[in-house]
Amino acid sequence: MMKHKIWPLTLGFIGLVTLSTAAFAATDSERTLTGSYIVSSDTEIHLDATVGTVDISVTDGEVVEVELLVESDEDGWFASGGDIGKVLIKDERNGNRLTLSATPNEDMSQHWKISVPKTQSLSINLGVGEIKGELPLTDVDVDLGVGDVSLNLANGKYQSVEASVGVGDTKLRNFGNTQENRMVVTSESSYQGNGSVSVQVEVGVGDVTLSKNN
Repeated sequence: MMKHKIWPLTLGFIGLVTLSTAAFAATDSERTLTGSYIVSSDTEIHLDATVGTVDISVTDGEVVEVELLVESDEDGWFASGGDIGKVLIKDERNGNRLTLSATPNEDMSQHWKISVPKTQSLSINLGVGEIKGELPLTDVDVDLGVGDVSLNLANGKYQSVEASVGVGDTKLRNFGNTQENRMVVTSESSYQGNGSVSVQVEVGVGDVTLSKNN
């Protein structure tokens, strides 16, 4: 049974060590930052973003590579005297959990490029924008308020793959037998298999396409 957490329709080292972080400013209104983090198969990776894009790719080894481009809102705080040069990638560690975010996060767009190996899990929260790219064979939980999700899942066996939107459409491709449930403007698509990996994507307003690589 798919869990329901849809937004309102109107809208440590246990396998985890920071290697390095560096940043440079391209202009007065944008800044690019990078970070590298050692992880292990037990690491839970969490990305928390506000407005912008998340582009995911898969890498071998045990390092998460992050590139973040932040752009100031011309009508926001940065344009009226704030310093975009003070924006940093914030990494928090709590046991096996690595949480990445930008700070401060007001009045700007965040464009994340993140390369991830296979770990315990990957979760992404984004308020408004787009999430796309390739996923490793790992547990995934995506929560997007408004926007679109288009992800290619690694070939392998899955226990469950679920996509749900409050207003919009959902599609699962290359999963064989799937269940579809559409009522007026809402949409849910799900697949149940005999594997051990679970993927769940929830969007308030927008579209979701999940495709398995064969």
